[in-house]
Amino acid sequence: MHHWAVGGDIYIGWPDHGAEERRYTIVEMDLSGKVFRGRVTNGQRQGGFMVIFDCPNVILEQLAEQASNVVGFRVIVSNLRTSIDGVVVRSFDYEWYPTPEFAERPHALATALATLYEDIAPGQTDK
Repeated sequence: MHHWAVGGDIYIGWPDHGAEERRYTIVEMDLSGKVFRGRVTNGQRQGGFMVIFDCPNVILEQLAEQASNVVGFRVIVSNLRTSIDGVVVRSFDYEWYPTPEFAERPHALATALATLYEDIAPGQTDK
């Protein structure tokens, strides 16, 4: 499933809003086990997401709380579901702006989530 690369295509939609998947180009990403963070563009605008595949909602909520403590900024699990290449997931939300002050947040959070997930579900990150 994890075939993504910077410069490659990814299909993203929002089923709760009736938005079917559309093609985007990956401009930046972190992929660590089941944790996937991406920054994408449709050629005009950019957006981003951070998800953990095959992770129960109760664990997502625990991870958001623990990650908030680790990274020092508030992390929540969105109620809005995202569809990525046909797989529906819930994403993590956090404050981010395209400024130097916030530049390290996405990677720091992806790294923290991967470490925390491995602590909660040892051995599950490689599947």
